[in-house]
Amino acid sequence: MKSDQRMQWVLAFDDCQADNHGKSHYIDYEICTEIRIPGVLEYGNFLHCVFYDFDKNEDGLYTYIVRIKFPNKQQDFSENNYSRKGYYFINGIIGELLAIFSFYFQTRFYLRATISGDISEVDTRMRSSYKLNNHKISESFGKLINKEMFSSDSSKNWANENLKTFLDDIRKIDQKYHQSLIRSFYWYSEAIKEVGVNHQLFFIKMVSSVEALLTSGNYRKDNLHKKIENLANKDIFLKNEKNELYNWLNNRAINKRFKQFIKKYSVGFFKGGKRKAEHCYIRKNELDTYLKRIYSARSKYLHEGIPMYLSMDLNDKSTICWDVDPTQGQMIDRNKIDGKTKLPRTRWFERIVNYSIKKFINTLF
Repeated sequence: MKSDQRMQWVLAFDDCQADNHGKSHYIDYEICTEIRIPGVLEYGNFLHCVFYDFDKNEDGLYTYIVRIKFPNKQQDFSENNYSRKGYYFINGIIGELLAIFSFYFQTRFYLRATISGDISEVDTRMRSSYKLNNHKISESFGKLINKEMFSSDSSKNWANENLKTFLDDIRKIDQKYHQSLIRSFYWYSEAIKEVGVNHQLFFIKMVSSVEALLTSGNYRKDNLHKKIENLANKDIFLKNEKNELYNWLNNRAINKRFKQFIKKYSVGFFKGGKRKAEHCYIRKNELDTYLKRIYSARSKYLHEGIPMYLSMDLNDKSTICWDVDPTQGQMIDRNKIDGKTKLPRTRWFERIVNYSIKKFINTLF
């Protein structure tokens, strides 16, 4: 019997719907973010989310309460429910939901505390706090780096029906995609926490959010891939040598899949029209060039320790929408850095990845 591969929150949601009148308990979670998100989320009888404090806390963040309902049912252990390829997510149900919220709202969320138990003769209310890895980016600086991420708008509302629809859509998706989807949401949420903090790590993690989805779909093999594959099938190689060749081909294919994924699902992202400082915006015909730069810079950073050449976030309101800074290269110590290796701003890459993944999700129904 195959184990259930759906996300944990989806299983918990179904349990609540199947046991609507049975005994249950609730766990509350304090979560924080940099922007004010109004409204109340009521998702079935399973999930509720609402403002906890209208003022910012001591960390400069807004606090919300997420309440999750868990039916009191006996857990029947069966080894058949486990497999080496079984579903796994390190941060549990609340971690899944925070990753989903981060992706949906394009906003950073932090778990501040877990509150469980009841006040009674046989139970007690317990609060477990967590250290926030928040770097206290000021609101004005944050808007210069990524104006969408650090600004509230009408779409960022817990009561927005589009959020419920998004959760519904995830539940409907074939379970074979759930593991890769939650990994993608997770790495996206981890990447945006590096905005304004460590932009090299931002690019590494944001690429991982795309790579998590690359096991899905077909890869178009080019001539080099076919030639090496044919060569590897001959008897001149030992088994371990063949495995090394196939591993190299798989790694090469991931690079190509990454570019193919963004190019395929970013259709509609680029807008036409003339703008001031045209050279500071990335055009559709330059997409392949910048994707190659990003993947190459990420690989050189991880495997050779070579720093990335990053675009600057200029301290001027007129530049907040730029995709790339206007510099043409750098000379540092005795090193001359080619302008053709410069990466786009984090805002551009975050937006196109988010847009592309949402388009991909729409194809899964």
